[in-house]
Amino acid sequence: MEKHAGRSFCGCMLYLYRYIRGMKLNLDALLQKRQSLLLQMQAIERLRRGSLSKQFFQSRPPAPASRRGPYFVLQGFFHGKKFSQRIPPDQAAQVEQDVENYRRFQTLAEEYVTVSDQITRLPNQAQDSKKNSSRRKSPRSSSRKPPPS
Repeated sequence: MEKHAGRSFCGCMLYLYRYIRGMKLNLDALLQKRQSLLLQMQAIERLRRGSLSKQFFQSRPPAPASRRGPYFVLQGFFHGKKFSQRIPPDQAAQVEQDVENYRRFQTLAEEYVTVSDQITRLPNQAQDSKKNSSRRKSPRSSSRKPPPS
C-alpha cells in the first residue's frame, strides 16, 4: 500500500511540475506575442479612419450622356458623428493606404486586448483549478441540527 502511495505522490508531483512549467512557457509566449503586437502598432506612422469611395456623376439631359469622375470621398464616423471629406485624385492612393493602416491598427489592437486578457486570467486559472480539484475530506453535513449535548 505504501509503495502505491509513493507512486501516486510522485505522479502528482510530476503533473504539478509539468503544469507549472507549461503555464510559465505559456506566459512567456503570451508576453512575447503582446510585445510583438505593440511593436507592429508602433510601426504604423500614418492612418485615417473611415473608408474611401470612388464616385462618378452622369451628366443630365439635354446634355449628351457622359460620365464624370472619379471623385474620391473619405467617409466615416468620429465621436459618434458622420464625416465626409472630398479627396483630391493625386492624394487618393495615399489616403487609401492610410485607411488600410487604420484597419490594420484596429486588428492589432483587438489582438492586443485578447492576449492581455489571457495573460490576466493565467494566475486565476491556476487558483480556480486548485479550488475545483480539492475534495472534501469529510462528508457533507445534513441540514439537521446537531443533537443537544
